[in-house]
Amino acid sequence: MVFSIIMLVCLIVCVGIDYLSLKRIERNGALLGVTLPQNAAELPEVQDIVQRYLRRLRTICLLCAAVSVGLFFAPNSLFYVTVWVYFFFGSLALPYLPCLWGNRALQKLRDAHGWPAAPEDAAWKYGLLYYDPDDKRISVPKRIGKGSAVNLATLRGKIAMAVNVIAIAAILLTGPVLGVLDHTPARLELQVSPTVELQSYHGKTRKYIIPLDSITKVQVYPSLPEAGRVGGIDLEHYWQGTFVMVHDGTVHLCLDPTAGKFLRVETEDGIFWLTAETDEQTEKVADWLTEELS
Repeated sequence: MVFSIIMLVCLIVCVGIDYLSLKRIERNGALLGVTLPQNAAELPEVQDIVQRYLRRLRTICLLCAAVSVGLFFAPNSLFYVTVWVYFFFGSLALPYLPCLWGNRALQKLRDAHGWPAAPEDAAWKYGLLYYDPDDKRISVPKRIGKGSAVNLATLRGKIAMAVNVIAIAAILLTGPVLGVLDHTPARLELQVSPTVELQSYHGKTRKYIIPLDSITKVQVYPSLPEAGRVGGIDLEHYWQGTFVMVHDGTVHLCLDPTAGKFLRVETEDGIFWLTAETDEQTEKVADWLTEELS
């Protein structure tokens, strides 16, 4: 719930800022990023483009706000957290679609009337991106909205753009990566040669090796006691790492917290809580260990 509240407030504030900024259609002598002759902005065809731009901008911003309210009531899970993050970045980008359309429409109108383009128009791509190798400035005032645009022709501009792209890509990839981890089952294997060991895996990655001669007690529980993560990961279907558990203190986990059977292995080096791919497999491993220890 706290995450949803934070995301809802941040999204509505950011979309509102986008809307108020992009409503400023005329800046530095350019209308939607296109330089037009004096008084051309008053022509009916120009005003028609401007009004359609403002309607589209308003509609997109209202839709983003409405969908965010719907997402607020979605269940709290890794899937919906990922949806929230993707929608948040999408909502920041969507209001710029009318800018692209309006800029292109005014360029076509300018060309149709034979109006001359200003020399600096060639440096602006869609009225949003600035690229001018002859301009040594790192940033210039935006033509649409408030703030400054980075000169992508400069080295610093390229670095700034690359850092932003990499950072956004990393954030957007976090959800799918965690999703794969969450849906990869924990499993148990028994190795009998050259030494007898209980091995705990997550997918194909081995997490713990527990020699049989170090095990002092084996139990199966129908539920997992309350635990708090100290180090590691705790997703919806996968917990792994060091946790603090009621009664046991510091323990090591590699399990599915939604399972119906949990294997508690007490050793000379600590306590492990584990699960296999199924409850039946967890019980079979427990039975085998109990028999070997007896």
